[in-house]
Amino acid sequence: HNLVPDSLLLSLDRYYLSKIEQIEKNGFSNFDDPAAIDSDLLKESLNSLKKNGTSNVPIYDFTVSQRAGYETVSATNTIIIEGLFSGLLLANESDLNVFIDVDLDLALLRRIQRDITERGRTVESVTEQYIHFVRPAYFKHIENIKSTSDIILKNNSSVDQFIKEAQNIIDFVGLD
Repeated sequence: HNLVPDSLLLSLDRYYLSKIEQIEKNGFSNFDDPAAIDSDLLKESLNSLKKNGTSNVPIYDFTVSQRAGYETVSATNTIIIEGLFSGLLLANESDLNVFIDVDLDLALLRRIQRDITERGRTVESVTEQYIHFVRPAYFKHIENIKSTSDIILKNNSSVDQFIKEAQNIIDFVGLD
């Protein structure tokens, strides 16, 4: 997000409902389903950011799978929404949809590394979740977003190469 000065990077992950909230709202709990996102609160936050330049947004704690509070964020320029279902949930609200395309085997390896180091998970729990929830959800909800996106950006190489390609898009679109 340092590539776009004065921008706000807002993660869709902040808007996950807890397991109990998902069951109350949807009748099931699945963090790999778009219904796991509090899309009403997300849209409220976006409207507030666009109208007032600030919004009170949730802080999500993945170690306990629920919100840990709220914080005020501000946006003076571009708002970048990052997250799995953003292209699906915000298709009508966004000015530009960028789909980050990653080979699924590489995505799984990155997920294992992230979930073990950042979320205290085991390899077994990550692979179990991937097989039963993440992979099926990709084919059901995510793969189709690719065809409706404005730009498709590959993320199969090094971080430096990805940043270079992202900067090319930013320069082309004129966000900075």
